[in-house]
Amino acid sequence: MISIDHISAVMILKNGERSLRATLESLRFFGEVIILDNGSTDNSLAIASEFSNVKVHHSEFIGFGPLKNLAASFTSNDWIFSIDADEIIDQKLRDEIVNFDLTDPHTVAVVDRPNSYLGKKIEGTDFGNEKKVRLYNKTTTKFSDVQVHETIETHDMKKIMLKGHLLHESYSSVNDIIDKLQLYTSLFAEQNCGKKTITPFMIVVKSLFAFFRSYVFKLGFMSGWRGLLISSFVTADVFFKYFKLYDLNYKKKKSGRKKILVDLERLKYPNCGLGQVSINYSNALTKVADQSNVSLEFLLSSENRKSYIEDANNVNFRYHNPLTKKGILPVDSNIDLFHLTHQITDYKAVKAKKNIYTIHDLNFLEEKNKAKADRKLKQIQKAVDRADVITVISKFTEKVVRDNLEIPSFKPVKVIYNGVKTPILKESAQPDIDDSPFFFSIGTVMPKKNFHVLVNMMEFVDPKYKLYIAGQLTKASYVDQINALIEEKNLQDRVKLLGPISDQEKSYLFEKCEAFLFPSLLEGFGLPIIESMLAKKPTFSSNKTSLPEVGGEYAYYWENFKPEYMANVVKEGLKDFNSDRTKKEQEVYEYASNFSWEKNAEEYNKLYIETLNS
Repeated sequence: MISIDHISAVMILKNGERSLRATLESLRFFGEVIILDNGSTDNSLAIASEFSNVKVHHSEFIGFGPLKNLAASFTSNDWIFSIDADEIIDQKLRDEIVNFDLTDPHTVAVVDRPNSYLGKKIEGTDFGNEKKVRLYNKTTTKFSDVQVHETIETHDMKKIMLKGHLLHESYSSVNDIIDKLQLYTSLFAEQNCGKKTITPFMIVVKSLFAFFRSYVFKLGFMSGWRGLLISSFVTADVFFKYFKLYDLNYKKKKSGRKKILVDLERLKYPNCGLGQVSINYSNALTKVADQSNVSLEFLLSSENRKSYIEDANNVNFRYHNPLTKKGILPVDSNIDLFHLTHQITDYKAVKAKKNIYTIHDLNFLEEKNKAKADRKLKQIQKAVDRADVITVISKFTEKVVRDNLEIPSFKPVKVIYNGVKTPILKESAQPDIDDSPFFFSIGTVMPKKNFHVLVNMMEFVDPKYKLYIAGQLTKASYVDQINALIEEKNLQDRVKLLGPISDQEKSYLFEKCEAFLFPSLLEGFGLPIIESMLAKKPTFSSNKTSLPEVGGEYAYYWENFKPEYMANVVKEGLKDFNSDRTKKEQEVYEYASNFSWEKNAEEYNKLYIETLNS
């Protein structure tokens, strides 16, 4: 008999005795079949025990998506064939699975699933032949973490259609249909409460459309009374799942919980500065917010960005659409408090009862021509005028804001420092550098970062030290300027632009560097110098903008950028730091630890409550 040992068959199970034996018979060619049972009270487990290739695990019901992912975690193979207890693999599909090419883990397989009711195949209706992704590699994808209507997340993965059929007979009677209708509609309503809205009128429209789509457009009438029954079930499913949702939303609204909408639109750029702020802040906020009195809702650019939220099941979401992105429709309807978390304000937010507006910097005043800067400033002024509270990320930014914007005396401006995570990871990766002692700097390679002064400085630094500058090579002209300077100073063996690096490489560079150097001219906060201190490194910084405020007495500062002077500051700073290194390391680490995302989230959570109650 054919046996397949490099793919595991996986199913979740509850009271499936009616069809389980036939399903497991069709799975005999698998060396491993994993069943995750969630409370069977019939003979299902006794039937499963008759098959030597079956291993049974147990769990309470945690939602269909999470259950299927938990079941997959028990397999000894990475490749998974997901099957339900009422499905049977036919001979042709078995042969396709046996011969499937498993060399590319980013490939998934799609199967044809014809549906039957009481022994007859249903050709039309919404129950007609379905195409389902069922074969996948668990190291590259998984089921969506939803309560119901779970699917394997394929994104841009390659899909291969398998020949043969996955025979499916989900219902054995009208009672069976009604039981599953109750379960699935309730799970849908619970899953989408506060996330989707619907009106009674639209429920009726959707229900009627669902019947005509299934019975008429999809030729359900060709299946006789079975087609009428199934189309009626489809109609009832739509009607009850949306009315249950409406009912839950109504009760939630009447409960008196205030709705807070937090703007995380910058998550569309997860690797940029504001994208990282959105990830870290949102995950800290979900841990500290007391949702017994408030309801948190996150505004995302698209649904696929929800994967960055660790506790997504306890937060509601709304998503941008083409009309909100262009500022035609407001993003903050039916909201008690809207927190606009950055100064980029292209969309419309005019409906919330209260507003908090966060400004990170006004660097564009130095970077753009006057006409563009004035237009941007007017746009920000409008958001300031709407806001009940303005927050900034440093006292320096507060001064810039007050100097350039009209802030009424009664409108509070509150400083809440960003959080910073340690750059040191459990596993680091050495970039393409040798083992010589080195200084490190990081940031987008552009003029305001002022990296070229470090090249000039290196002429006067002990030749044993090298300098590595990491970051996006955004401004080609400035990159060319630095490379020309390196060549002019004959420092090709000592100074290197690394370009973009991974988090693991960043961890290595912070962990192994002799010192961190940051000569930036323009910062609203100065995250890298705090990262350096969390890595317990001597930190050298310019004394410009917010950097002395953020670095405090724990950094060494350049008062000018004369190369020999800068080199001497580094030399004397290293000497001071190393004079009592253990003590200095502890001091800088403890200071930097004050800039935590938990503290940041706690301050904002407190501000939310104060603003709502004001």
